[in-house]
Amino acid sequence: MNVQDLLQKDAFLCDCGRKHHSDTRILQVGDAAIYDRIPGMLGGIRRVLVISDGNTRPLCGEKVIAALAGAGITVDEAFFNQTDVLIPDEATIAKAEACFCAGTGAVIGVGSGVINDLSKYIAFNHQVPSMIVATAPSMDGFASSGAVMMLKGLKVTCSRRAPRWIVADMHVLAGAPIDMIRSGIGDLLGKFSALSDWKLATLMSSEPACQMIYDLVETETNACIDNIDAIMRRDPAAIGRLMESLAIVGITLAYQGSSRPASGSEHLISHFFELTCVKNHLPYFPHGIDVAYSAVVSEMLRKRLAEEDPATFAFRFDRSAWHRGLVRCFDDMAPEIEAMQNKNATYATDRSGFIRDRWPTIRSYLKQTPGVAFMKKILGKAGYNLEDFKAMYGLDKIRDAVRHASDIKTRYTLLALLSDTGKLETYAKELTL
Repeated sequence: MNVQDLLQKDAFLCDCGRKHHSDTRILQVGDAAIYDRIPGMLGGIRRVLVISDGNTRPLCGEKVIAALAGAGITVDEAFFNQTDVLIPDEATIAKAEACFCAGTGAVIGVGSGVINDLSKYIAFNHQVPSMIVATAPSMDGFASSGAVMMLKGLKVTCSRRAPRWIVADMHVLAGAPIDMIRSGIGDLLGKFSALSDWKLATLMSSEPACQMIYDLVETETNACIDNIDAIMRRDPAAIGRLMESLAIVGITLAYQGSSRPASGSEHLISHFFELTCVKNHLPYFPHGIDVAYSAVVSEMLRKRLAEEDPATFAFRFDRSAWHRGLVRCFDDMAPEIEAMQNKNATYATDRSGFIRDRWPTIRSYLKQTPGVAFMKKILGKAGYNLEDFKAMYGLDKIRDAVRHASDIKTRYTLLALLSDTGKLETYAKELTL
């Protein structure tokens, strides 16, 4: 399946019966010659706004600007002269907006997460396309339509458009901080869990499935595993392939119309850590690293459940205990979360009989993932250590994540299945790493 061919289609009817669409049209990862190709990608646009910071401008932003200027394209700059973390808040938005001029036909971000989000945000405000010249293979959100901003002191995901062009110099990517590379690896390794949970959800909640998307995500996950040793050696070609995999997975989210192909129980657990740590001003791992550790936790739970006798499944929801747990974990956010789950009737339905009747199929989904030992082996090659995970959060918080990560969203995953079988509290209480 050639992703580049798919990207050339405005929309296409898939065998799954739905039309798929992505705003991304070009994905190119190459050597330093990639900069000279950027002007031609723009298709006649003659004025652009380039957004960069104190890290990314000297890294490759100057090459981007030189290539554009050499092609006679007018370049305006929103340059943030700092090397620490750029906060995408109202002040940052205002500074970038002040640099947008009449006649600007595109916004080009040079960087990774924050720069990409800021570029998408500004471009959407002016109804022009954006490009990201990526500097680190750190996440699968490059092709996402969401822009995560810090507005009124809160982290908010704003609906925008995915970049029309995703471009990267593999040698720049290979020089990224090792934690950003490890984060990209972790984000991909979480897809084993996400794909298993997606199959589960199609059975339990009738979510739409697509074999083409499933196969694409699985292929890119396996490509990461095949190249793991070369990636950790910072081999430019392997790092470039990692970047392509992350971008392709992001494109599949646009095709599906949700994050379901890339996000399951492992992401819910990782979001639990981020949400509770941000709220309480505590440190936490970068997103992809949290996903990797959380994927190990999910795998432990998944493989234990796969060996259970379905005759032991029983609906055991204790509303009072659940409420107390919400208050303990989420404090003043608990009422909102409880109201959301009550509205969705998440815990009001006894599905245990349905699960017992379909247990052979469900069990096959649980067993399709590669196993705890395999996950630990691959993560070990990428420099992960479960002791670091325990040291960051503590076993009690990790157990609470198992209990309550599913409360953050109404998405059906392994965690909801554990609740429906009456195993959630026991598994959380007995979890060890």
